[in-house]
Formats: sequence, structure tokens, C-alpha cells
Amino acid sequence: MRKRFSIIIVHRNGVEGLLLALQHLMQACDPALDEIILVDNGSTDASLAEVTARYPQLTVIANGCNNGFARACNQGIARAEGDYILLLNNDAFLPSDALVRLEGRLRDYPAAGIIAGQLYGENGERQRSHGYAPTALSEVGLLRRKSQPVTGDQPVEVETVVGACMAIRRAAIEDAGPLDEDFFFYFEETEWCVRLRRKGWRILLDPGLRITHLKGASTRAYRREAQIEMLRSRLIYYRKVFSRPVAVGLAAWRILRLIFNALTHGLAVLLTLGLLSRLRSKFLTYLRLLAWLLVGRPAAWGLPDKCPAAKA
Repeated sequence: MRKRFSIIIVHRNGVEGLLLALQHLMQACDPALDEIILVDNGSTDASLAEVTARYPQLTVIANGCNNGFARACNQGIARAEGDYILLLNNDAFLPSDALVRLEGRLRDYPAAGIIAGQLYGENGERQRSHGYAPTALSEVGLLRRKSQPVTGDQPVEVETVVGACMAIRRAAIEDAGPLDEDFFFYFEETEWCVRLRRKGWRILLDPGLRITHLKGASTRAYRREAQIEMLRSRLIYYRKVFSRPVAVGLAAWRILRLIFNALTHGLAVLLTLGLLSRLRSKFLTYLRLLAWLLVGRPAAWGLPDKCPAAKA
């Protein structure tokens, strides 16, 4: 029997946060209509044991290593039986009416490929939940468009959404394809929104759907490694979205900017005798990014414990 929603949670460590997310999710789910698929990316804590003990009804896909966000989501999508897919971060907490509301929105807006909710921090502060797709000009610092907060109770069309909680119509996935697995972490949902819009699907943000999101919890312990993933994904995004000459030009500009930042921060570290820890940390980050480029952008660099099959 076809399900209503297939909720896919990609997880790696942090069992307490995951259990809290599941506690909220269970209040929004209808067991007769919805299914939950947990894709574990090689957790080294007690996540799998505790979750399967408390929630035996979950479908669990256990990767023995870090398979990346896009690839892990696609593993869940391949197992999903729902008419709609909900990608939910393991640090995002749904209100109890979330699935009913999203189902109604998807029915009311048949051209919507994705509908996302408005994200808020645990203290109630509004988080960025949508934005403009990067353009060649915005990537070199020209004609940058700053997204404005969406208010009211009705969905608003946007260019891209933050992927912490987004509902996707199965028909849209079948039309435009799943997430691009060349992205290991970062930019995957941005490229997906661009691809869906090029296929004629709309991307909507529902400001009345309030999602609590503990932003950045999954990479907080690996900030320097995450910067490598950010640069890797940005360069891949250029190649996927722009023409070859534009992509090459943007990549060259990004690398030249990185060299400039490394030189200026290195000089600043010398002038301050290395006493400013924040300045020193930035300089080391720039050096590591340059080293990654110089040794050929190895796939193994960046976030830890990657699966061997994960693409660069």
C-alpha cells in the first residue's frame, strides 16, 4: 500500500538530538499513512542501538561509513513508498501539524516540486530558510541579492530553500531526478532546486510552518574539514549549473581569491606575532584549502570516515 509521506532522516552520531527529533516527529506522523526511514552514516555512538530499541517500526539503512548527505538521502528515496518525500535533518523538530499542513499545501499547489518550512533556532530566532540561486555575478561579489524574510501564512515562491526540512513530490523526483551524488555535503539542495525549476516545477516556502532547527550541529566539531566540503561543492556547482567557460572562470577566480586571503592573513599573523587565535585559525584554514587544491582535490579530505565509493 502506498504511503502518504516517507520521512527520511540522514544521521551520523548525536543520539540525544536524534531521539528528540524522533519524539517530535512521532507526534506529527500517522503510523497508518507515513513511514520513517533512518539512514545512518556510520555512527560511532549508540545511535542505532537506542533508536531501534525505542522505535522498532523505523526502516533503518545502516552504512558502515559516511556516505554523504545526497547519496544517503537517495538511499532513503530508493526505499520510500510515499507519494511525498520529506527530507528532515536529525536536528530539526517538527510541529505536530506539520505533515497534515504539508499534504494540504502539496495538494493546493500541484506545480510545487518542493515545499519547505520556515526555520527557527531553539531560542526562537528566525533562520535563513530560502535564498537566491548563485549566479556568475553574485559569485564574484557583484549584483548580490539578499533574500528577505517571508511573512504571512501563505506559501511564497522562492528560488532555493535550505534543506533541513523540505517536502518533495514524488512526481518531481521522477521528472528531474534525485539529489546529485557528486555533492558530498553542501549545495546539493541548491542544485536540486535549480534543476527542478528548469524542469518547470515551483519551489515554495511556507512561512506558517515553523520548524525548530539546531543549525550546524552535524558539522560543528569539524569546522575546518567542513570548509573543504564547502569549496569542493561550490566548484562542483559551477560545473553543474553554468556553461564550461563560466565554470572555469569562476573556479579560477575562487582559487585566486583563496590565494589572496592566505597571503594577507599570513602577513597579518606575522605582524601580530600569531597572538590572535581567530586570525591564526583563518590562516590555517586557507592553507589547508590550498593544500587540498595542490594535491589534486582528494576525495578523502574533508569530513571524516567517508565511504570509498563516495564521489569527489
